[in-house]
Amino acid sequence: MSIRALVVEDVPELRRTIERHLRSRGLEVFATESIDVAVDALSRRPGYHVLLLDLGLPEGSGLEVLARLPRGVPRPATIVMTGDASVENAVGALRVGALDYLAKPFSIEALDATLARVIAYDGAPSGVHRVAAPTDLGAASAWRERYAPQMLGESQNLLSSLELLRRVSPTDCSILLHGETGTGKELAARAIHAASGRGAGPLVAVNCAAIPEQLIESELFGHSKGAYTGAQRERAGRFLAAHGGTLLLDEIGELPLAVQGKLLRALQEREIVPLGDDRPIPIDVRVIAATHRDLEDMVEKKKFREDLLYRLDVIRVELPPLRERAGDIRLLVSAFIDDSNRRRGTSVHGIDDDALAMLEAHGWPGNVRQLANVVERMVILRAEGMIVAEDVPERVRATERTAALEGDASVLPAQGIDLRAVLERFETAMLKQALERTRGNKNRAAALLKLNRTTLVEKLKKRGIGTMESDDETDNLLEAVG
Repeated sequence: MSIRALVVEDVPELRRTIERHLRSRGLEVFATESIDVAVDALSRRPGYHVLLLDLGLPEGSGLEVLARLPRGVPRPATIVMTGDASVENAVGALRVGALDYLAKPFSIEALDATLARVIAYDGAPSGVHRVAAPTDLGAASAWRERYAPQMLGESQNLLSSLELLRRVSPTDCSILLHGETGTGKELAARAIHAASGRGAGPLVAVNCAAIPEQLIESELFGHSKGAYTGAQRERAGRFLAAHGGTLLLDEIGELPLAVQGKLLRALQEREIVPLGDDRPIPIDVRVIAATHRDLEDMVEKKKFREDLLYRLDVIRVELPPLRERAGDIRLLVSAFIDDSNRRRGTSVHGIDDDALAMLEAHGWPGNVRQLANVVERMVILRAEGMIVAEDVPERVRATERTAALEGDASVLPAQGIDLRAVLERFETAMLKQALERTRGNKNRAAALLKLNRTTLVEKLKKRGIGTMESDDETDNLLEAVG
């Protein structure tokens, strides 16, 4: 199968050069300078594998091509081309769906290398290999089987996250893994590392929340002998330990502000300066950051540096909570029972429907990690036979008392409920999720909730949510870029 490419570029000479080069490599190419024509081409004939998109077009920003695609139309792997390769410009493009960017002027070699990072392309004449479409979830499953077998589940949202992991792993860009505790952020980081060109190098994980503030700088960057009281010998630090490989900065939101500046410099300059020393040391490290915190909110509250967020959040991968993939619980429980039997020497052979229904109805604030612990407890206590409802811990069996508060309005507890409180809690949860999903864009959040913007703003004010009100001009600008 040949790769289909759409090129959107208003400079005729450059457009023709790219088109000729891609055709000589065996790609099927359509080229245009028009945003309208590009949107029409992607909408009428889905199946383009790669989109080369100029940011500065006569009709406006090239990002309008992505913003104007109708819902349900698959987005191709997108590479933006820009004469302004500032961090803000590049990151802005990457955040709305691009996978990589080319700074003008660029060489044919740079074009080939960038294509190779986002699709299966080797740059040789007729050397185009099979490439999965961006929404090819079968490819995500195959990738998961090789690199992330512990990330179990077949739900659409999990497979979509795995597909994004598959596509960005071969690149060398920084990645931000965002998700609640227990959703598998470290598993995702290990999979990215294994699937990258750095897989043979070290993967060094640092839990920023577990290291005292006074030691974190030394832990990351190392120190010289005598750098501080008690530093009796030189220490290399985690960056140097990860040289040639990957550094996972887990719970990055807990990193002290004083250390954030030094981390930013290390990422920008690709060198570190150990504590108590003044000699810079070059580093070759890919950084993956992980957090359950809302870093944009922390930036607004001056608890996290905005310029550091730009550096870390080149590609963001959201890992869905278990409550949004309840259909995966049966598969997960079966796997956890088998694993517990192997480790504990027990012989539990399954779970009955009543017990499974309780697990599927639970909210799982601790996500997959919590479910694994609960299943192991039940296996240990049951020892043999089948898990039944009585084996389910009381805090999980109390589903009838908590289901309505967790959004299941179809279950009325025997003792009744405070309906106003339930509806208030449900509405608040939906408002917060809409804002999170649209990155704070109130126009788009209102559209998701089928509300007009004024009603949404009043509801937010009433609950003290998102009180930093953005004006219409800002929201309209965000809407224009997706």
